[in-house]
Amino acid sequence: MNDDETICVFSFKFYEGHSEMPSVAPFKATREAIAELRGEVIEGTEREVSVDELDADGHYRRVATGWGELA
Repeated sequence: MNDDETICVFSFKFYEGHSEMPSVAPFKATREAIAELRGEVIEGTEREVSVDELDADGHYRRVATGWGELA
């Protein structure tokens, strides 16, 4: 894939086990990955990221850097 190629990821809700209340996932994902998890996209939470930042399952986990650069 091209380094300049981006994709939109979203926060989403999903149901754990027999829970009646959904949980918000600790990562963002593509619409396709969310559908596979039977999750519900939270509209308005989209973020464009490089396709290289996705894992093999289409999940995006932001690396917390605080105020500094990554080493």
